Amino acid sequence: MDSVGIVDIGSTNFRYAAATPTGDFLTDVTTEPTRPHELVAQLGGAIERLRDAATVDAVAIAVPGLVDSGCVRRFDTADGDVIDRIEVATPLRERYGLPVVLENDCTASALGEWYFGAREDQECLLQLTVGTGIGGGVVERGQALRGEDGGAGEFGLIPVAPDSILESTGVTGAWEAFCSGRGIPSYVRHRFRADGMWEENAASEFRETLAAGDEFDAPAVFEAAAAGDPFVQGCLDRVSRYNAVGIAALCNAYNPGLVTLGGGVARNNTDWFLEGVDRYLEEYLFVDRPAIRESPLGDDLGLYGALGVALDRGETELNR
Repeated sequence: MDSVGIVDIGSTNFRYAAATPTGDFLTDVTTEPTRPHELVAQLGGAIERLRDAATVDAVAIAVPGLVDSGCVRRFDTADGDVIDRIEVATPLRERYGLPVVLENDCTASALGEWYFGAREDQECLLQLTVGTGIGGGVVERGQALRGEDGGAGEFGLIPVAPDSILESTGVTGAWEAFCSGRGIPSYVRHRFRADGMWEENAASEFRETLAAGDEFDAPAVFEAAAAGDPFVQGCLDRVSRYNAVGIAALCNAYNPGLVTLGGGVARNNTDWFLEGVDRYLEEYLFVDRPAIRESPLGDDLGLYGALGVALDRGETELNR
């Protein structure tokens, strides 16, 4: 196996390239909008374009949702729709005569970190992605933890505030309901409504947005905190505590030697994220503290994850 077509599928973006097993990209990375209702056709088009540019010996795909024998059991679209059972591997194998492997994106990202990321001599690695949602994976001594039916890595559903009314995917107090790209604006809005936090001497454009009930995103929250808004700073301090609770729970459960961070919320606010975790982690940690680092793989973590899946499955499975 000299070259692998690697595909990172998200609810919004679909990215692909060809790479060697050692992690060298043979083509530029192509990014296009995900077409979830035409996913197999979109994958076919990517394979054809990659084969025009390089020799492709196999295809490895990282995809959100539960994966079962080359099938995506549930795909959540950017519009909030859910597509059940998308057969992926078999039609692609039959049409292109190539081995095709498929893996949940959380597990794939952890494998990408294991093979190509910040790991040195650690034998247990935990990859944590804090972006639109929160997820990740664990690899110990080269073996990815997948769970009974492929559902491992849904870290964002760890309850960090069980008494709250905020929830995600039906899980009350879920970590990502407070600390993800979706959760941070929701939490700030909830706190504002619950606490009535309005001070005449703290008037600002962001406070007016809150008072009017207008929509805003996580970057707007960080901008307001940087501008000195004490209410927003207090909200983000609480988010930092919840991050520490979530990371400590993972560390106590898996005892990793290294935690790597990915995702837009963590990567775009790295100093804030690490300083906040440092402030509170020891209150909740039982095991020895692991190294916690930003992933060096950046936006290509998902692509390296797909390549890690190819290496994890090995020549034997890829050549079936």
